Amino acid sequence: MTRMSIDERLAQAEECLDSGMTVKDWCEANGVPAATMYVWVRRLREERERALAPAFVELAECCPQGHATVPGAPVVVRVGGVEVIVPAGAGEREVSVVLRAAASL
Repeated sequence: MTRMSIDERLAQAEECLDSGMTVKDWCEANGVPAATMYVWVRRLREERERALAPAFVELAECCPQGHATVPGAPVVVRVGGVEVIVPAGAGEREVSVVLRAAASL
């Protein structure tokens, strides 16, 4: 049997998760060791989480021209249909958690 590429393994993990079956049952039906699939399912979830992770930029870089920021003022962020008010002084970790949660709604 030829060795599968990372992309093929991740696609297989996605197929497993989308099947509606338990990982164990899917693996038995497809001749894949369950322990191996759990590794690839975890890796797929990590990849998905990385893709959803917000990128942080200086606010001055992303504001529309003519809109000034006021130091110490809260910032309103719209993610999909959700509006999040980020208070001044909020840490990167807290903002990241809130934005990830908003993006999942």
